[in-house]
Amino acid sequence: MSYLRLPHLSGDLLCFVAEDDLWLAPLDGPGRAWRLTVDRTKTGQPRFSPDGSVIACTTWRSLVPEIHVVPVYGGRTRQLTYWGSADTRVCGWTPEGHILAVASHNQPFSYFTWAYDVPLSGDPGGPLPWGPVSDLQVADLDGERKTLLLTGTPPHEPAAWKRYRGGATGRLWLHGRRLLPEVEGHLSTPLFVAGRIAFLSDHEGVGNLYSCAYDGSDLRRHTDHDAFYARNASTDGTRVVYQCAGDLWLVEDLDTGARPRRLDVRLEGPRAGRRPYQIPAAQHVDGVSVDETGRASAVVVRGSLYWLTHRDGPARTIADTPGVRVRLPEMLGSGGRIAYVTDAEGEDAVEIAYLPRASGERPPRRLASGEVGRVLELVSDPEGKRLAIASHDGRVLLLDTSEVVAGDDSGGSGGSSEGGGGGLVEGDGGLVELIRSVNGPVRDLAFSPDGAWLAWSHPGIGRSLRQIKLARMKDRLIVDVTNGRFADENPVFTRDGRYLAFLSWRGFDPVYDVHTGDLSFPLGCRPYLAPLSSATPSPFALSPDGRPAAGGLDPVETEDGGAVTVEVEGLESRVTPFPVPASKYSALYPVTGGGVVWLRWPISGALGETFANPDDTSERPTLEHFTITKAKKSELVDHLDWFALSGDGTRLVVVDEGELRAVPSTEPGDSDTTVWIDLRRILHEVDPGAEWQQSYEEAGRLIRSYFWDPGMCGIDWNSVLDQYRPLVQRVASPDEFADLLREVVGELGTSHAYVASARRNEGPPHYQRLQGLLGANFVRRDSSWVLSRILPGDSSDSKARSPLAGTGIREGAVLTHVDGRAVDPVTGPFPLLAGAGGTTVELTFVEGERPPRRVAVVPLVDERPLRYQDWVAKRRDVVRELSGGRCGYLHIPDMGGSGWAQFNRDLRMEVSRPALIVDVRGNAGGHISELVVEKLSRTILGWDLTRNAQPVSYASNAPRGPVVALADEATSSDGDMITAAFKLLKIGPVVGQRTWGGVVGMTGRHELGDGTVITVPMNAAWFDAYGWSVENRGVDPDMEALRTPLDWAEGRHAQLDDAVGLALELLERGTVASPPDHRGVPDRSRPKLPPREG
Repeated sequence: MSYLRLPHLSGDLLCFVAEDDLWLAPLDGPGRAWRLTVDRTKTGQPRFSPDGSVIACTTWRSLVPEIHVVPVYGGRTRQLTYWGSADTRVCGWTPEGHILAVASHNQPFSYFTWAYDVPLSGDPGGPLPWGPVSDLQVADLDGERKTLLLTGTPPHEPAAWKRYRGGATGRLWLHGRRLLPEVEGHLSTPLFVAGRIAFLSDHEGVGNLYSCAYDGSDLRRHTDHDAFYARNASTDGTRVVYQCAGDLWLVEDLDTGARPRRLDVRLEGPRAGRRPYQIPAAQHVDGVSVDETGRASAVVVRGSLYWLTHRDGPARTIADTPGVRVRLPEMLGSGGRIAYVTDAEGEDAVEIAYLPRASGERPPRRLASGEVGRVLELVSDPEGKRLAIASHDGRVLLLDTSEVVAGDDSGGSGGSSEGGGGGLVEGDGGLVELIRSVNGPVRDLAFSPDGAWLAWSHPGIGRSLRQIKLARMKDRLIVDVTNGRFADENPVFTRDGRYLAFLSWRGFDPVYDVHTGDLSFPLGCRPYLAPLSSATPSPFALSPDGRPAAGGLDPVETEDGGAVTVEVEGLESRVTPFPVPASKYSALYPVTGGGVVWLRWPISGALGETFANPDDTSERPTLEHFTITKAKKSELVDHLDWFALSGDGTRLVVVDEGELRAVPSTEPGDSDTTVWIDLRRILHEVDPGAEWQQSYEEAGRLIRSYFWDPGMCGIDWNSVLDQYRPLVQRVASPDEFADLLREVVGELGTSHAYVASARRNEGPPHYQRLQGLLGANFVRRDSSWVLSRILPGDSSDSKARSPLAGTGIREGAVLTHVDGRAVDPVTGPFPLLAGAGGTTVELTFVEGERPPRRVAVVPLVDERPLRYQDWVAKRRDVVRELSGGRCGYLHIPDMGGSGWAQFNRDLRMEVSRPALIVDVRGNAGGHISELVVEKLSRTILGWDLTRNAQPVSYASNAPRGPVVALADEATSSDGDMITAAFKLLKIGPVVGQRTWGGVVGMTGRHELGDGTVITVPMNAAWFDAYGWSVENRGVDPDMEALRTPLDWAEGRHAQLDDAVGLALELLERGTVASPPDHRGVPDRSRPKLPPREG
């Protein structure tokens, strides 16, 4: 059985997608399906042409989907579009044989797609006038061309968020008339079928096929799936075919008595997508643990564990069982043992393996299976007798890893001897809970050199505060090193046991914002040092006897690994900062000689465009060493990804863009001291089927562990996993597996549950480059391609600049050649720019009678920032015209760094007008809505008057009059939140449509064993006024306004018009804060001296 998707039909042929290829099969009969393409590349939405001779589809051969046509009976596949948009999708055909598609090509937003008409001639086609459209069909009805449109849908299909009831459930339009506005469910795939309109909807709880008459009456249900959703329906005009649970189903007609039937489709040939294959280890290193002396390392590659000597020698497999994932390797002292986390029994367990010795191999031990939750960190004491474990649920656990005699049946919390590859000795490791956090997971576990103490970073209130704690192992005494006022993290003991070092975000040296005068703390982190005994002097303090002649401290007798004495009294008062600049630091570790190493990260803006150090724009960290005894810092490695430390602290294994090398821990490595580690010795073979099965189970555990409500909002999660589990055996590509997981997480009925597929075999390597975009519009005139407009961009946004800006080429010039190749009069320059994004190309232009002119440019890979700034400027002009210049206009595209930049880019100018329109339509969410609300909530209390200058308001940059918000169904996540805040704080009325309704946020992403990435809804928003209802409902506007497809076609700005009208009305009814004139100025002149009395 295979996982069959995206079907279409024509005559007696069925087309569908499986194993990342297009397939054909006889619609009726026992025949087997055969491959139509052999790309082994993600493919989407195939549609037969009206005559059945070709199929239009999208394929990801060039990293993003482009439209191709494939001959049904053999011949060359042709690429028709070169748009460079990640959301291009084929919807169908016009009766005369043009392809109907949707994409965000040439548009400012990735989450709004427009409809396009694409001819087969190779002409790039053009947009249709209906505005944002997510699906469309065209048909001739009663001699008149009619268009069926679906608008107002979210970027996810119904099965990926089941039972969605937010503001983006979709609006169905037939020739400008809205149909079925009363249906409260998710609408998708509208179709013209045999005199009716068919569509998919889950308004009755599960996705099924429905139809209605052309006027929206006579609503019928045609399928009765009560567990799995019907998905991706299509039609030949009389019949409907769709997918459900990996099968294809056919509805012969839309009569009330018709019943769907499952099609018996069997694929021809081997299932190549499930065939084992080797991978390059260097591209799949998940973890490294270095041995005691730095001679070898345990390396995790794609969930399997290998032992690899650094200089020469073979690689040895420690744990490699298909369908079992190994994580977090940790050497246990110098005794030749290594611990790691395994899910061999379905839940996390700790397994201890023995490195090979001349005396023979020993089977591994498995401990604490199912008792440790989701293990986040695993740290061994120096002798390897005890492991500290940080679990997802906030527990810190101690696991006894002392040796066990084979056959000992003394009991304890050990694991089974079955299911892990044979011969496991049952362990008796005792498991003890040391402490449990109530504010999230503990992290940064670290033992003292003598193993007597454990340090960690403990989460505090508000998710941002953390404190350093210590625990004495012999009696479990807990000691607070810091008081939790700051974000303290990454504690480590120096190797002589005299000091505790840690990182802390406790710097409060504010930096002025150059635009608004606000203050922030971008340089708040430093390493700090605490002498564990009051008798130990601070290495950074002055001494009455001065310093030794060589600098640093006087030598002491204590050597690495000595007994650690902690004097609790006054411990926090002994904390002192390292004498290094405040910056961003991470990965603090103690090394030999009493020093430490850390990663220092470059300071940059949130958008990565501005760096505090212009000489370091890599965004990659630097590895630095600090010698405590000499108070001296040095640089070890310029740029790297991460590193691991040997047990004795003398060597580091540096991971740098897929390469591993062992270097000294206290000085820069040279050709003699650096060992490049050859990862080609690890020959790892992936079993896709077993890997997908493991990833499926792991995804289920992650969701169960992290979903925001412990009761899973009433969902029987185990039953959900049981329901979909058999389908895992049917998938045969990363995209199919991701598609299945989207259905699974969709059962949560909750926002922010996303799945991103792992990448594998997406087209030939030479296709793995993005389309080049010129930031300009071209039109065809008399077989020539004329530059009609260079997008103006915005000089304050470095990404919003056309490559043609500043070249001297003017609008009206004809583009004749790209890199010396003539521009085709039909297809234009776009095929010549395929794969040219980010590379230098030569363009040849002709202007009038002048000689040809050649210019060199670097095409963009993404035009959206440029087109967005152009879009904002046009909307601002519309508002100025509608309001007579009385309304300012701000658009906020998201609630992240780019949204904050855009908000502040024009805030000062726009709030100076009597009224303000704040447009959050299409806001993609983020986390800074509170900052925006604080700004917009400011009230003008007075004015600051300066001679020869206009008055300035107090508070500054505050709205002077009414504020009106614009929102729509694409206002999402933190956009939902700011819309709610607008209403609850009475900042101003909201105009538009009900918002998306997704306020159960995610924190981080989880990469599964096969490389698939999922997110888990972890943080639910609750409001006094709304309770939990914003999730899966959205925020209703105060004034409903909709820009219909007909409004778009006729150029009416319906929502903007309504918002401006309301703002002007509020202006007439209210007052506008205005500065005073100089009347009533106090008289400060010297008074006349009165005469003396008497």
